[in-house]
Amino acid sequence: MENSSDLPSRQEIVNKYFQNDSPYWKDVYSTCGVQAENIRDRHAAVLEWIDELSLAPGSQVLEIGCGAGFMAIALARSGLRVLAVDSVEAMIDLARSNAKKAGASDLLSFGVADAHSLASDDSSFDLVVAIGVIPWLARPEAAMQEMARVTKPGGHVILTTSNSAGLINLLDPIICPLFQPLKRKVKNVLVHLGLRRQTPNKTFHSNGYIDEILRSLGLVKVKGMTRGFGFSFFRRSVFPEPLGTDINRKLQRLADQNTPGFRSIGRAYFVLARKMAAD
Repeated sequence: MENSSDLPSRQEIVNKYFQNDSPYWKDVYSTCGVQAENIRDRHAAVLEWIDELSLAPGSQVLEIGCGAGFMAIALARSGLRVLAVDSVEAMIDLARSNAKKAGASDLLSFGVADAHSLASDDSSFDLVVAIGVIPWLARPEAAMQEMARVTKPGGHVILTTSNSAGLINLLDPIICPLFQPLKRKVKNVLVHLGLRRQTPNKTFHSNGYIDEILRSLGLVKVKGMTRGFGFSFFRRSVFPEPLGTDINRKLQRLADQNTPGFRSIGRAYFVLARKMAAD
């Protein structure tokens, strides 16, 4: 029987997955299709929220899970001082290279970090951003606690999670949260038999569950939204392009208009929260 101490941790599996997948994140902003469209859309939506905060030039920002660094570069270009961290060395190398090419290195610093245990001091940042990070973490509550810890009183946190009520998440049996326990068991057997490589499983959360954790950490929700639509079956797009992207945009417009039945079923949940000032 295999010793559990010899098995890779969830974080090691996630890190290896993104280490191998780093070229995809280099090119995704210029590719076509619904997934790339959703990634570009979430980038633009988060930047719009940050613009609305009207942070003073030189404000301290932490981006957790910086990936290829495009968010960090955009923030640095707006005059914010950014520390961009990721758990994957290849992503940090890619982000640093992109920042150099963009001429945005002066207000940017990079580092490898574990979201569950950040090295930064308490109350260090005016804004903490974690986009597409929470679903991959073994202990999301601990990571959110760290985000709250390093945020200054009166500062803000922006994060996204995989919405357990997301339309695409419910319709595709490979993605559907209801089938995740069975999927994990089948995948573990196939990995053990050497029939497939080990890849991480995303974790889905309800929007209410995330809101409750934020409240417990002294983070007051300012606004929330869901984004990302599409139709896939066994991870294959149901609609050809450009029809799939066009449908995604139309459904997103309905969600943005707060249309009942659409506003809460986007693939990802976005939340902006403010840390309560000390008494």
